[in-house]
Amino acid sequence: MKKGIITLLCAGMVVLTGCYGKNACFEKLHQWNGTLGNKWLNSIVHFFLMIFGVYPICLGLIDGLVLNTVEFWTGSNPLAAGDSYFEKDAQGNTIAAVKNADGSMTAELTTAAGEKAVITLQRDENVVRALDVEGNLVAQYEIAK
Repeated sequence: MKKGIITLLCAGMVVLTGCYGKNACFEKLHQWNGTLGNKWLNSIVHFFLMIFGVYPICLGLIDGLVLNTVEFWTGSNPLAAGDSYFEKDAQGNTIAAVKNADGSMTAELTTAAGEKAVITLQRDENVVRALDVEGNLVAQYEIAK
């Protein structure tokens, strides 16, 4: 009886978890390790994080079983909120984007002259909406299934 329950639990974990996702916990830890100093210090810390099982716990347990499963079922990884992107082109124009906790993304475009435009992108199942600062619908795109 115990073996049957354990087998069902293991099968349920495999079927009900969405193992493929952003692996946000592992990525944040790995990025933090890259900020510690030179390549020697980063490598030593990386080695100890592997030896003491911090990386496997982050990737296998926290990301694989918890965060990626939440992302699979809800469409948003709670730890990935706050992920950001920044780029500046040769003319001095910039774009900065950040993922919000609700799964939307806010982007701020700034021209070289200092003019700014802010837009928020929201995605439902098959629709992407662009909203201005006041929350008014600017554009909508339906994704073909």
